[in-house]
Amino acid sequence: MAGFDTASTVQSQVPAAIDVWGAPAFWVRYFSPCYFTSLSSDAVSECDAIWNGNSGSPHLGAVSTPTQSRLDGTGAEGQADAQTYVSALISAYTTVVPLQLPANGALFCWLDQEASTSLSLGYWNGWAGYINGYAYAGGHPFHAALYCNPFAAPPNCSIIDSPSADHCYAVWSSEPLRCSNSLGSPPAWAAESCSNVTTYLWQYWDEGICYNTNANVDLDVGHPNTNYSSYCFYLSSKP
Repeated sequence: MAGFDTASTVQSQVPAAIDVWGAPAFWVRYFSPCYFTSLSSDAVSECDAIWNGNSGSPHLGAVSTPTQSRLDGTGAEGQADAQTYVSALISAYTTVVPLQLPANGALFCWLDQEASTSLSLGYWNGWAGYINGYAYAGGHPFHAALYCNPFAAPPNCSIIDSPSADHCYAVWSSEPLRCSNSLGSPPAWAAESCSNVTTYLWQYWDEGICYNTNANVDLDVGHPNTNYSSYCFYLSSKP
């Protein structure tokens, strides 16, 4: 099961992305805090585009990419960024009437850590502790997860694998890039992994590194023994 992540709005990418790659099983979009266009700026239009472009599989994953220097910061900074993130998630959920939380009660909330960025234990615990502990809709639906390059030199796996770290539910690996294959026929599973946290999602195509298709989407595939879409928002009807 493969899908797209993009820093652009879904409605601006649907025609080109689907023409090049076909219909995705899911989209992953950025929520505040982020230095890209946040879905929260026009959640209804983006969700409408997801519904129209997903051929009956209207799932939406969520990632946040704070200013990267903050990730090596304090617990207070991590908590502040998590508060902004949760507020953005709830804003989209309440604004788009048919947008639903996952039926399994677990929305993976990705923190984007780029390969050159260090992650401190203090920031992670402030961020993940707030995400995991937030009570909403009769449960704790928000689950802290990390997008990273598992084998990169700056701390990432060593933080989330630590027994002192607040729980990380999943890793989304940015390596290795295959720069080949398609959405309908993704490569055989070979994502890099951390020691103690399962890799659920693998970004095997990066538009900015592989080559330019003018679709402005990256390609991702879920672990073959999991169903990543079940950890996403989903649309029960057209917005």
